[in-house]
Amino acid sequence: MKLGQQLKLKQNQSLIMTPQLQQAIKLLQLSNIELTEFIENAQLENPFLKEKVGTNEISQSNNAEKDTPDICENLNNTSDPLHNENLTELQNTFDSHISSDFKSENKKLYEKEVINKGNLISAGEVIEKTTENKISLRDHLIAQINLNFKSKIDKAIAIGMIDYLHPSGWLLTPISEIALDLNIDENKILKILPEVQKLEPTGIFSRNLSECLEYQLIEYNHFNNAFKILIDNLDMLPAGKIKQVSKLCGVTENKLFEMIKIIKTLNPKPAEIFTQEEVLIDQPDVIISKTPKGWRIDLNGSTLPTVNLDEEYIEEMNNFNLDEKGIDFTSEKIGEARWLKKAVEQRNKTILRVVSEIVKKQIGFFKHGLSHMKPMILKDISEAIGMHESTISRVTNGKLILTEWGALPMKSFFSSSIANSEDSEMHASSAVRETIKKLISSEISSKPLSDDKLANILSKEGMDIARRTVAKYRDMLKIPSSAHRRRASNLKRFGNN
Repeated sequence: MKLGQQLKLKQNQSLIMTPQLQQAIKLLQLSNIELTEFIENAQLENPFLKEKVGTNEISQSNNAEKDTPDICENLNNTSDPLHNENLTELQNTFDSHISSDFKSENKKLYEKEVINKGNLISAGEVIEKTTENKISLRDHLIAQINLNFKSKIDKAIAIGMIDYLHPSGWLLTPISEIALDLNIDENKILKILPEVQKLEPTGIFSRNLSECLEYQLIEYNHFNNAFKILIDNLDMLPAGKIKQVSKLCGVTENKLFEMIKIIKTLNPKPAEIFTQEEVLIDQPDVIISKTPKGWRIDLNGSTLPTVNLDEEYIEEMNNFNLDEKGIDFTSEKIGEARWLKKAVEQRNKTILRVVSEIVKKQIGFFKHGLSHMKPMILKDISEAIGMHESTISRVTNGKLILTEWGALPMKSFFSSSIANSEDSEMHASSAVRETIKKLISSEISSKPLSDDKLANILSKEGMDIARRTVAKYRDMLKIPSSAHRRRASNLKRFGNN
């Protein structure tokens, strides 16, 4: 055996994850809001970047016509793109929504964003805003404490107790813990507690639900021993134990229902009126609207940031006689700024390409609603537009699409399939869930449909689905079992008598 050394030349290809490539991948995963924050941080580090967010402009898919499939044309009522693509014809057998009220509620946000384009309102402004000068709960309570407490020490303790209030207005922190934090005796707090419980709103500083309701019943002159027993046994009502509760309270069932009606008028969370201004909703990244020519795809211009270079400053810096370090720094930052602008533009084009293909493949949903959602996986989109599945996953992660049927996560358009009992067509699991939701919403409340009955109905509709799968989807929809729905119906019916 001969040992020796020799030189050989070899060529191979490999993908090196450069910082720029890593950043480009990261940009795909960001929502519009997250992208805005990213660009703002980049602007702080790069003097050649100018960040500008358009408030009334919509970045249209027409800007990327060369890179994006043109589905805005030929999608009118007489021509279905699925026929043009020689794909399977849509066979729709289900209603598109539960009721007209459901449709109108889901379309409110859509109409705000799309239809009223003359005065475009962002999705974040859909919830009614509270007035800017609205008093906070803390200020409201401090004003009352200053009026009702004479001792400075008692005032200080009462004000200190405000910090331990739960957002509901309850005092859930143990008295011993509050006393330890405030460095005072527990008896001091126990002495002041009944006084702060007299403050407005009624029920504030209550330590549990029963105590909260009790103070409100006293306020309205309804409280007695029967009400005391009732509020201590409220957990029995959802189980339908009407006779047992009426016997405990020593009243007739009719009288019990009158008492329940009174309790329904009370507020179990007295402090929530002071926290409503904190309510926010997510804003969509993509808006899809119907036009006479077909479907229009827009990036949400109210949240989409644009990257602009300060060309005047770049020219000014080029005219300076900089040293070697200055030239290197300037060249690096200008290169980073130009690359970021290009990367963001490419991100937007990629999102439009992906959404365009989603619209093509889920045209039934956009026309008729959730019941017509088709089974689809990432591979279906990746093969259609020539991108890797991981890229599609990053594009669809954490982004919302605003449609006529509401704002939906982009991921919700990808759904597993349920086999048809006749092996003719597959159904998306999301469409099956929507059908279950529709069937339950239209059931006779006193005779709710069991999971077995739902499975039988779905089987007749062409969906071969087991009872345990119906139960799983019902749980995902947060719909109680038929037994619980029957008890709730009986309680509601008796309460309305």
